[in-house]
Amino acid sequence: MKEIDMTYYRKQIDALDEQIIDLLAQRTRLVQQLMVLKKGQDDTSIRSCDRVRLVLEKVRKLAESKGMPPEIAVSTYSTLIQELTEMQIRALDPKHQLENAQ
Repeated sequence: MKEIDMTYYRKQIDALDEQIIDLLAQRTRLVQQLMVLKKGQDDTSIRSCDRVRLVLEKVRKLAESKGMPPEIAVSTYSTLIQELTEMQIRALDPKHQLENAQ
């Protein structure tokens, strides 16, 4: 493959990466807003296994419909959900908040 061809595709990928990060930032802000509603509730409101299962099923179907290997989408979303769940637990856990205040 010619270097010029590779440069073109790499620029396209870089532009997509920026869009993906913008969307992930929007999703993260929504989760942060949702945390306000979850304040004072137990971990089950944060760790909703049924919701995670539904999201991952939806992601798998979306990936398949777009011609993307579903394993990539499910793996990516599994990590995203895990990290956002941990973010919520840290933010809503009174022990963690006290440790950060010191």
